[in-house]
Amino acid sequence: MMENRNEITVTIVAHRGCSGAAPENTMAAFKLALSEPDIAMIELDVHLSKDGVPVVIHDHTLDRTTNGSGPVAAYTLEELRQWDAGSKFAAAFADERIPTLEEVLELAKGRCTLHVELKMLANEYAGIEEKIISLVQRHGMQKEVVLSSFNHDSMKRAHEIDPSIATGLIFLGKPTLLAEQLRYTGATCLSMHYAFVTPELFDEMTGLGIDIGVWTVDEPDTLARMMRDYPGMRITTNYPDRVLRIARGEAASI
Repeated sequence: MMENRNEITVTIVAHRGCSGAAPENTMAAFKLALSEPDIAMIELDVHLSKDGVPVVIHDHTLDRTTNGSGPVAAYTLEELRQWDAGSKFAAAFADERIPTLEEVLELAKGRCTLHVELKMLANEYAGIEEKIISLVQRHGMQKEVVLSSFNHDSMKRAHEIDPSIATGLIFLGKPTLLAEQLRYTGATCLSMHYAFVTPELFDEMTGLGIDIGVWTVDEPDTLARMMRDYPGMRITTNYPDRVLRIARGEAASI
């Protein structure tokens, strides 16, 4: 167990909001994250509706998290609003709906940084970068939003549209020529599965001024190790409360 202290030495990112305690990517999960001042960032996922509105949901289909079925992109925003996005988590969240990105921007402005992942299979959402960046600019939140994606061409486009908005690359694995890929796309943030991060990689990236983070860390022993070995790391977790309890020297059992 880590020594007792009150200092938070890592950047806590609430994965899809506080998704361990509320249905993921809903306003309930985001409001819960915003209620804890030591949560520095909220991670969320964005698709486009059939009528081109950026909406907040992780999967490409409705089936897992809502009582709807089929691709997100097959429905207009009005149609998406009919689906229940909370009951599969718990009956108490039955009124939760799929939020729009604009609703989340309005909720978080001046309160918390948003880490917005653009979800794409190849280039299925043409113009998604422009739509999201336009919303961010309209709300004056260029310094309160980070855009990221597994689609690195998308992040290159986003950086070219508005270099004032931070962009990040997401990887599953440990790629070669990592610094070169970041430089080519203009990205200043890096997100990796925690199993692939090493002290050498962490030191290299931080030395280059790259904001490095890991996903998705929930197991208390792993959280404690990451917090101990990588001060300053951005840690994405479904259970930010566990990070806080570990930092305070309290038990953080599952």
